[in-house]
Amino acid sequence: MAFDTNEILKGRLSRNGGLHHLTQEETERIKAVVLEAALDVAALCDELGIPYMLGGGSALGAVRHRGFIPWDDDMDLNIPRAHIDMLLDAIGERFPEKYYVEAPLRTPGYLSSFIQVHRRGTVFQEYLAQDISQCGIKLDIFVIENTYDNKLRRAWHGICAEAGLFALSCYRMFSWRGDFLELASEDRRARLLIKAKGIIGAVFAVAPNRLYKSVQHCLMRCRDDGSKYVTVPSGRKHFFGEMYERGSFLKLQKMPFEGHELSVTADYDAYLTNLYGEYMKIPPEEEREHHAIRMLRLPGEGGPRLLEKPEVQGLLVTMLDSFVAFCVKNNLRYYLVGGTLLGAVRHRGFIPWDDDIDVGMPRPDYEKFLELTDTEDVAPHMRVISGSRGSLPNPYAQLASTNTRLERDSSQYIRKKCQTLNLFIDIFPQDGWPEDDGKARRLAVWAKRQRYFIQCARSQLFKGVSFKRIIAKTPMVMIMRLVGVRRLVDGLDRRARQYDYDTSKYVGAITYGIYGVGERCRRDEVVNFTEVTFEGKEYVSPGCPDRYLSQVFGDYMTLPPDDERKDHRMRVWLVD
Repeated sequence: MAFDTNEILKGRLSRNGGLHHLTQEETERIKAVVLEAALDVAALCDELGIPYMLGGGSALGAVRHRGFIPWDDDMDLNIPRAHIDMLLDAIGERFPEKYYVEAPLRTPGYLSSFIQVHRRGTVFQEYLAQDISQCGIKLDIFVIENTYDNKLRRAWHGICAEAGLFALSCYRMFSWRGDFLELASEDRRARLLIKAKGIIGAVFAVAPNRLYKSVQHCLMRCRDDGSKYVTVPSGRKHFFGEMYERGSFLKLQKMPFEGHELSVTADYDAYLTNLYGEYMKIPPEEEREHHAIRMLRLPGEGGPRLLEKPEVQGLLVTMLDSFVAFCVKNNLRYYLVGGTLLGAVRHRGFIPWDDDIDVGMPRPDYEKFLELTDTEDVAPHMRVISGSRGSLPNPYAQLASTNTRLERDSSQYIRKKCQTLNLFIDIFPQDGWPEDDGKARRLAVWAKRQRYFIQCARSQLFKGVSFKRIIAKTPMVMIMRLVGVRRLVDGLDRRARQYDYDTSKYVGAITYGIYGVGERCRRDEVVNFTEVTFEGKEYVSPGCPDRYLSQVFGDYMTLPPDDERKDHRMRVWLVD
């Protein structure tokens, strides 16, 4: 069984469904963007005296086609390690508005061992795990590393590099296994490969940053710029498969490429034979590599735009207005709760550092709302997801904006299928509470524990804010994932419904009542609804806003100290 990730992603999964299949026009436009980036970088290299060469399929395209391989859509350059920092600094200084660079040990969170020069304002998303702000149409740069003249040291260098790159590949497969398994849903062999690498990768999930740094330092271990041998360890055939004699490999010559002159190794016959065998022979269709595309945005199409906080808040108000209009149309009760009600009372709008909206709905209205939205949209580009439908791993509902993309700092700890990937407003069912204070406290404690179990079931294994935290929570995460998010959500939802909203003396949030018995207010006071001003508009409030806010926040009119003013650390892109 082969373990080559490139073969998995390009050769097999790219032919599966569920992807954006490039038209010929799109492919040609992508090539134009990539070629422009390659020409910019090549001109910069020539200006600075930095040796470069076309690598891999780009070198093959130059020799066999005098340009791109017809079905290809990317370009690769090989550049010696000694010149990398100078080049990357120069790209940042010369083209700050045109390109951004992702590079090992320079870009936080980057896990690849080659360099990518992305065109700003574009998207070339190959799998959902990619942040759409960091996956533009790109030029790949592979680093030519020195290696030792001494055979034993060279062999040990190669063994460590190969092992490290394999471990890193397995960790990436483990981290992004949800994406890859979805792509491989109809390819049994690919699924076996992904699962096998994922199992190995799980071992390294406890300290992935340490792994990544150690691998990168291993690759650049040899500092002898005059060594007899060089290697391209992150290339197609890895350390030993891409080891060359420096004198012949780094001797360059110019060759036509799409009407331009670009450098290739003068020993291109040996180089391409090593990589491709009979490289002048055109491969059959089933052996031609393709990229798997999730999302494409070309220059001039705008692309996803990162929204500033005031824009996010404005969009949330628009979503709230659509929700309110739907409620009015269908005679459904709602009212502002949580931080949104606090913002309305204290600031007459958003808490300045806040970036979400919370509303409550009495349970009967909440259930009717979910029933209606099964067949009717609240508004264009908006969808309702909920725990009871199985579309949200929490015991409440959200109104999500489908033309946005959301990233949160906490996303790295949550399983991909359990994340909300769009901007949303929270809709919390309001249920009856026990009249007896002791029963109410016990219910609040039980609900808090159940929410913790749900949080564990949603969590990624071996992910946490610290090593100690990872060790502490892993057993519970494993148990609760076996129980299942849906079963836990349904259990909390059933318990919350045991007291009828319209006949109970006390009402409030239970399923996500994070303030415990502070959520519990007299029903006759709550349903004596009033209105509050929020961002210049009037919205419904519980009839006892002071009592509710005092129970939840204490001295709620006093601003918290600066170090306690925290938002949800969201990044929101408008994608359409």
